[in-house]
Amino acid sequence: MSYQVLARKWRPRTFRDLVGQEHVLRALVNALDHDRLHHAYLFTGTRGVGKTTIARILAKCLNCEVGVSSTPCGQCTACVEIAENRFVDLIEVDAASRTKVEDTRELLENVQYAPTRGRYKVYLIDEVHMLSTHSFNALLKTLEEPPPHVKFLLATTDPQRLPVTILSRCLQFNLKNMTPEMVTGHLKHVLETEMVPFEESALWQLGRAADGSMRDALSLTDQAIAFGSGKVSEAEVRAMLGTIDRSAVYDILRALVAGDGKAVLEAVAQMAEHAPDFAAALADLLSILHRIAIGQALPEAVDNSHGDRDQVLKLATELPPEDVQLFYQTGLLGRRDLPLAPDPRAGIEMVLLRMLAFRPQGVTDIPTRTLSADQGQAAKPTPAPQSAQASADVSAHPPAGAPQQSPVADTPSDANAAIAPASGAETQPASGADEPTAAQTAPQAAAQPEPAEVPVSETVPPQPAPTQSAPEDPPPWDEAPPNMGEPEEYAPAEPAPPEPGPAAALAQVLEQTAPAEPEPAPEPKAPVPAPAAKEPVAKVSLADTAPHTWPQIFLGLDVGGVVKNIAANCELIGREHNQLNFILDENNSSLFGDGQQQRLADALSDYFGEPVRALIQPGAVNTETPAQIATRKRSERLAQAVEAVKSDPIVQQLIEHFSAELNIESVQPVDS
Repeated sequence: MSYQVLARKWRPRTFRDLVGQEHVLRALVNALDHDRLHHAYLFTGTRGVGKTTIARILAKCLNCEVGVSSTPCGQCTACVEIAENRFVDLIEVDAASRTKVEDTRELLENVQYAPTRGRYKVYLIDEVHMLSTHSFNALLKTLEEPPPHVKFLLATTDPQRLPVTILSRCLQFNLKNMTPEMVTGHLKHVLETEMVPFEESALWQLGRAADGSMRDALSLTDQAIAFGSGKVSEAEVRAMLGTIDRSAVYDILRALVAGDGKAVLEAVAQMAEHAPDFAAALADLLSILHRIAIGQALPEAVDNSHGDRDQVLKLATELPPEDVQLFYQTGLLGRRDLPLAPDPRAGIEMVLLRMLAFRPQGVTDIPTRTLSADQGQAAKPTPAPQSAQASADVSAHPPAGAPQQSPVADTPSDANAAIAPASGAETQPASGADEPTAAQTAPQAAAQPEPAEVPVSETVPPQPAPTQSAPEDPPPWDEAPPNMGEPEEYAPAEPAPPEPGPAAALAQVLEQTAPAEPEPAPEPKAPVPAPAAKEPVAKVSLADTAPHTWPQIFLGLDVGGVVKNIAANCELIGREHNQLNFILDENNSSLFGDGQQQRLADALSDYFGEPVRALIQPGAVNTETPAQIATRKRSERLAQAVEAVKSDPIVQQLIEHFSAELNIESVQPVDS
């Protein structure tokens, strides 16, 4: 007798033999047992999840000679012939090879005739999405109102390609992918029955490689039996599938836990000797980190899928939860960017080194070296006093067209005495450009006084700009203009006003030389008071430590992250010498572990200045924890803030006159 492959030999014969798909089986079993049968069923799902198998079992249930039920006998002629695929009233059609409308019409010609031997004539159309549009149209009427002795069973891997008119005429059942746990359990049962030696870790590798398909899992098992000469071992399955030895991944992870970059690179180098798939290695690392995170939150939920449950739980106690999350997120982003790396090995090395580089290492020391005087001035010049700087700006940057003024003047007349007449500027000879005159050098000397020497009381307020200004000679090319200062924003040049005549120029000069009334100096603004610094929390000695002092001790602890969250949700129940006993609120204990207990003990030792032990037990707290106290105080501040906003006169006027509504959710208290 020829060998029959496991996928065909172990195809389920009844609903009891099926693995998974309970949501589908429950509906079919109840419909068969209560005689509430539909005329058309549609089974969807990926390859190897049991679409055709369920359809054949359903046909067997409908035509069993014992009667219609969810448990066919399997012994009658109809059950045997259906199992052997030779039952005349079970018409199986491969729609992928019969897509034309003529094939569909030929198939439906015999629908009106009664079944030859069975109770129902069952049409099983596999890969129904491959039918043409005309074939679907030809099938519509018969699919909606078939004869009472006809049942349609449709199966497809792509239901999106089916017309809505077909979907609306069928009961649709979506079959799920098989989980690795389901696949591994079934393979274990099959190999034990077949008396084939196996290692459970090898079955887990086959279950994951099957990617949700039971048929693929059985086919891979056949291949593994042949590859291993009649047995299924982990090493041979790994060699057959080309997967990574997880011991190398654990070496990398242990080096990450130790923070040893050299050990990380050495582990990658040893892995590279076997020419691995580095993308798969990074995926295995992420899988282990995921199981470590589960072990920290719920240790009993960690499976033994690789025979490494003890290693996972050990790493869960050694690695802080925040580091697990950081490593996982870094690896996840690195896996996305791995195809962009120059080569896969360099990519995974950079991902691992990035995990070490961004791992929290505590607060670094802030450099205290001061800059020299020259460097300080080059980096940030010291600004002059505001009043003196303003007077210097007035003299160095006069309004456009305004006459030059001396930066220091006691009276308005002294200030006007430094004005150069416009007519005199117009009559300067061209040769005067070689040697600047006294009138031209005076603004330069006036623009460079030291602001610190100018008294605030003697500064002259800026003069209002005149409506029209007399033209001035441009500065010589070999000297810098006296008003060269900070660059100003670019503004488009306005057209120059027409040049006034001699009489108008004289009138402008007389108007400019007239004494101007000084503007009143602005009143100095009251300085804004600086926020008061928080008073330091009084320190509690170890001898005075009691349950009522725990909130005060918590405020003085130097902790952060998960340890701070755990300490905030703890209640101190007593002290025995140098041991503090705590109850951790069970509603906030998901991230608690032995590592956090030791870190809290270290923080308490630093606080008291002597060795202190901490014993934390999750449970129900009886008094307010620091976290609950903070929540209560914030609620009180929020209520006070809402009441203050409601009683504000402006808010009340807005509500009264404009029918405004106060958004209470937008009110936030000021943190004290």
